[in-house]
Amino acid sequence: MRQSIRHVLCVGAVTVGSLLIASCGGGGNARLRLMNASPDVGSVNVVVDGKTVSSGVVFGTSSSYASVSSGSRDLQIDPASTTTPLIDESVNLASGTDSTVLLANFATSPSAIVLQDDNSAPTTGNAKLRIIHAAPSLTPADVYIAPDGTDINSVAPVISSMGFETASGYESLAAGTYRIWFTAPGQKFIFIDSGPVSLSAGQVRTLVGLNDASGTFSSTVLADVN
Repeated sequence: MRQSIRHVLCVGAVTVGSLLIASCGGGGNARLRLMNASPDVGSVNVVVDGKTVSSGVVFGTSSSYASVSSGSRDLQIDPASTTTPLIDESVNLASGTDSTVLLANFATSPSAIVLQDDNSAPTTGNAKLRIIHAAPSLTPADVYIAPDGTDINSVAPVISSMGFETASGYESLAAGTYRIWFTAPGQKFIFIDSGPVSLSAGQVRTLVGLNDASGTFSSTVLADVN
């Protein structure tokens, strides 16, 4: 099933992604990776301009960054078990940028969202953390980020009513161990509990909220830098 690709630029630590069409550009390279957040498509391959750049990306994981030519590229996301692509569209990648393509939603209605990554170094002593809501059975959600051991009833959400298939900006956090919760808006009922997430100074991380084909919620942390 051919689906369109959306481009998202992460802006601000507590805002969801806004739509952006990247400049066509040309000359030089960009880096691209795939996060497979679709619960029931199985493993997938990533093909750029007819060349496979990542293969066998299973649900809940991401590929490594692949270097590709910048500018307008033909992007296909193919199930590993067939040659019929789930996604087959053009994507514009600016030279020198890093992007994450999020394969989201169920196999009956797959979508690909292109997220512009900010892998620049955090400020001294800090890490950066971005949140992606990719759980199709949970929409919208409040997102809490707090030091591990914090009582959720004592803190307010960092992001309110975060929509499905959106990304936050990058939160600057002191090195330490944190916990991230997704709850129903305005409530403390926890749908996703990340468990302890350790962040070291200089790291850039992305936490993705997920649910599997049976509707069980979970999360995964992507190691963007360091």
